[in-house]
Amino acid sequence: MYSNLRNLAFVLLLSGFSFLSRAQIFPNLGGQRSGISALTFLKNDLSPRSLGMGGASIALPGDAFSMAINPAGAASLSVPSLAISSRTNATGLIQSYLAASLPQKNGGIWLTSLNHLSSGQLKRRTEFQPLGDGSLYVSDAIKAGVGYSRALSRMFSCGMNLNLVHEQLAQYRATAITADLGFLYRTDWKDLSFAVGFQHFGGNSTLRGSGQAVDFNRQPLRTEGYGSPTMFSMGISMTALEKEGHKIIASAQLNHPNDNAENIRLGLQYSLDSLIYIRAGYRVNVAGEGFSAGAGFRSRIGAFPFSIEYALVPNRYLGMCHSLGLSLGFIKPGQP
Repeated sequence: MYSNLRNLAFVLLLSGFSFLSRAQIFPNLGGQRSGISALTFLKNDLSPRSLGMGGASIALPGDAFSMAINPAGAASLSVPSLAISSRTNATGLIQSYLAASLPQKNGGIWLTSLNHLSSGQLKRRTEFQPLGDGSLYVSDAIKAGVGYSRALSRMFSCGMNLNLVHEQLAQYRATAITADLGFLYRTDWKDLSFAVGFQHFGGNSTLRGSGQAVDFNRQPLRTEGYGSPTMFSMGISMTALEKEGHKIIASAQLNHPNDNAENIRLGLQYSLDSLIYIRAGYRVNVAGEGFSAGAGFRSRIGAFPFSIEYALVPNRYLGMCHSLGLSLGFIKPGQP
């Protein structure tokens, strides 16, 4: 009992220290990088579990959404799985995510995913026709990815994704290829885990199209290339309490994006008999966001395990962000 209380006290002490030292850890200079990357829809977290825990998820045990967070976590999946999620906010934008994993006999796991964000039809406006010129256009962003994850030992796993990203704004289009790389090391002591990952590493993309873009003086504009929102992350997680069906997992993560200031994510997850999950998180040094919350339920449909997850993230600029996810595992006859 005292050991569990000591672990919880350590987590709370670490959280308090991060608040008190915020001004020293995060210089304002980091925020000056904001806006220097393209394809920013890639930065949205599409895992409801991760969102509910403040984004502190890189070192968590793998689930059906691992490809979107850390492909190394998918190495722990033992059965084929399918996951889908939808993320919405007060502006009406909907971002959808679909992922599938297929374990192989040699111990590796193939992964595939599709990430789609669409604005729907919008009025085309100009400086002389601010209410619209009678025509409509569409803004779409799509990322299709394939990945591979493998456990190299009982404790260490790694994974990699290769993604094709396509963005369209009216008649203008941009295409890029990006890669994700992740490592996960899990110990035997209280499931203490360490993880490191790189996301969205790739070359520049440039909007190109058949139309001629002009500025307010009707002079031709020249488009430039911008990089993807690359991010380096490292995190830690552990089982802070486990007793008689009750379990608490604590996690922390440090993010270093190429287009904004560094930030810390903190998360807690409480579970009861591995059926009901309650989550809370906090984002440190993320403009417009702080606390988040979520819940989940896991059970079986016949012999097939399934889960339903929900997360809520208040955003000062975009209102409430909601995320709902479903995942389903496929077990062969006779498989436990």
